[in-house]
Amino acid sequence: MDCPAKSMDYPAMSTLPRAITPSVGADPIICNEFRQGRGYTNWRPHGSGDWLLIVTRHGAGRVRIKDRDILLAPGDAVLFAPGASQDYSSDQKTGHWHLRWAHFRPRPHWRPWLMWPQVAPQVGKVSLGGPAEISVHTALDRMLTANRLGGPAWEDLAMNALEEVLLWTFRLTSSETLAGVDARVQRGAHYLAAHPNEPFNLDKLAAYCGLSPSRFSHLFRSELGTTPQRFSEKLRLDFALQLLLQTNLSVGDIAAEVGFADALYFSRRFRLAFGCAPSEAPVKLGATKGN
Repeated sequence: MDCPAKSMDYPAMSTLPRAITPSVGADPIICNEFRQGRGYTNWRPHGSGDWLLIVTRHGAGRVRIKDRDILLAPGDAVLFAPGASQDYSSDQKTGHWHLRWAHFRPRPHWRPWLMWPQVAPQVGKVSLGGPAEISVHTALDRMLTANRLGGPAWEDLAMNALEEVLLWTFRLTSSETLAGVDARVQRGAHYLAAHPNEPFNLDKLAAYCGLSPSRFSHLFRSELGTTPQRFSEKLRLDFALQLLLQTNLSVGDIAAEVGFADALYFSRRFRLAFGCAPSEAPVKLGATKGN
C-alpha cells in the first residue's frame, strides 16, 4: 500500500466495543488511496467537519446506512456531507478494496456540484462507468500525484483535480434521467444550491419545478428525506461556514450573502446547526475537525 509521508493511514478496527476512527483537519484537502483487505473498517458516527469523497478503483467496499449495506463496486463513488455518519469497510466477500479518497472543504462555487442522488440523508452515491469513469480516475491520479510530490501550491493543484472530478459527476447527476431521484426535485435542489442568497420562497420554487407547493413539498421530502425549507437552510448555513473559514467578511455581511436579513436570527440558526456562534467558527470548526 502506498503511504506518502504527508498522508495519514486509517487503522483497522476489529475488536468490540467498536472504536471511533480519529480525524485530522482538512484545510482545504487531505487525500490518498488505500489497498485494503477484509479487516479494513472505519466508523465516525457523527461524521467529520468536512466533505468526504470515496471512489472505488478495484475490489469492493460497503457503506453501512442504518440497518442496510450499500455495495461500492469499481466505478462507484460515495459522497458524505459534513455531519453525516461515516461507516464503511472492505467487502468481506470480495476480500479486498482499492479506494481513493479525499476529505475536503469545498470552494464556494462548488455548491451545485455536491447535490448527488442520495442513498441516505447527507450521503450521495454515483455510479460512473464509461468515459466518465476514465476521466474521473485520470483526475484523481493528478490529485494524488500533487499530494505525493508536495511543494508550492500542491493543495491548489489537488483541489483543481478534485474540481474536475466533481464536474464529471455533476454532468452525470444533472441529466434528465437522474437514477432514483425525481428530476423535478433535483431541479429544485440545484436551484437552491445555486441561489443561496435568495430568501426561501416555496411558491416560487415549486412553480420553477412545475409543481404545486403541496405536491412539491411532499415529493421533495419523499425523495431527499427533508423539507425544502430545511434543505435550503442547511445549504445556506454550510455556505456561510465556508465563508467564515475562507474570507474576512463580517458576520453581518455573511448573513446577507446567504439570504438572512436578520444577522441575529442567522447567528441563532448557525449556533443550532454547528454548536457555536459564527464568530467562533474559525477557531472551533476550522483546524479541529476533518479526516
